[in-house]
Amino acid sequence: MITLRWPYAESPGTGSWGVPSSNHNFCEEDYNITSYIAEFVNTLTNLTYVIYGAHGLRRVQPRQDGGLLSTLALPYWGLTCVGLLSGWFHATLNYHSQMGDDLSMFLAVGTLLHQLFTFDVSSSRRHLTTTLILGTIIPVSIYHCWTNEIVVHELVFGAMVVLCGRKIRWLIKEKIGNEESRKRLRRMATAGSASGIFGYFLWNIDYHLCGHVTRFKHTLGLPWGFIFELHGWWHIFTGIGAYIGMALVEYLVTIEEGKTDRIEEGFVWPVRAVLRDLEGREKGGRGEKER
Repeated sequence: MITLRWPYAESPGTGSWGVPSSNHNFCEEDYNITSYIAEFVNTLTNLTYVIYGAHGLRRVQPRQDGGLLSTLALPYWGLTCVGLLSGWFHATLNYHSQMGDDLSMFLAVGTLLHQLFTFDVSSSRRHLTTTLILGTIIPVSIYHCWTNEIVVHELVFGAMVVLCGRKIRWLIKEKIGNEESRKRLRRMATAGSASGIFGYFLWNIDYHLCGHVTRFKHTLGLPWGFIFELHGWWHIFTGIGAYIGMALVEYLVTIEEGKTDRIEEGFVWPVRAVLRDLEGREKGGRGEKER
C-alpha cells in the first residue's frame, strides 16, 4: 500500500547559497527540500505576485493611455519585482537579497501612491508629488541599507499603504455615482485590506510560534506539512490584496463617465467578478430610467 506521507528530513542548514546571512530567517527549515532553494515553499509562493503583476501588465499594454512603460503599468511592474526579489531572498537567505526584498515593497506601494495622487493634477503638482514621494523613499531606503534598521522602513511603508487606502475610498466616493456600485467597490477595497491583514496575522503565527508550527508539520509529514508553511500564505494573501488595490486604482483613474461595457475585461479574480456584476447593475439602472 502506497502511503502519501513522507517524514521530514533533517535540515542541513546550508546549501548551494552557503550559510544564511540575512537578518530574518523564517519558520520553514532551510534547504530541507533541495540544496538549491533555502526555503522551498516561501520561494514558490512568490509566484502569486508575479502572476498578478503579469496579468496587470497584459491588460494595460494595448491601452491607448497605457503601454508597458506607462504610469498605469508601473504598479504592476512593482508587484512583479516584489515577487522576483522576495523569491530571490527566500531562495538564498542572503543579506543583499533581503535588502532587495525590503526595498521592492517601496517600489510597489510608491508607484501606486504616485498614480493615485498624480492622475488628474497639473504638471507642476505632478512634479511636486513625485519629488515628495522620491524624497521620502530614497533617504529611508539608504538609511535602511546603511544602518540595517527596520522600524523606520516599516513605519514609512505602513503610512504609504494607509494613504493609498484613504485615497482609494475617496475616489470611490467622488467618481462612482450609483450608491450600490459604491458599496460594492468599497467592499472590494475592504476585502483587499482584509486579505493583507489576514496574511500578516499568519506571518506573525509563523514568526512567533515557530516551534509549535514546526512540530505540527513534522507530525503531518510531507507533503501535507506544506499547507502549514504560513509565511507562504502571507505571500498569497498579500498578493491577492495588492492586486485588488492596484486593479481598483486602475479602474478608478481610467473610468469613463457613462461607459461600462466590458469594464471587467482583462482583469482577473477577484476583481473581474465584481466589475462584471457592477456593469450589469449600471446597465440595469440606465434601463429603468429609460422606461
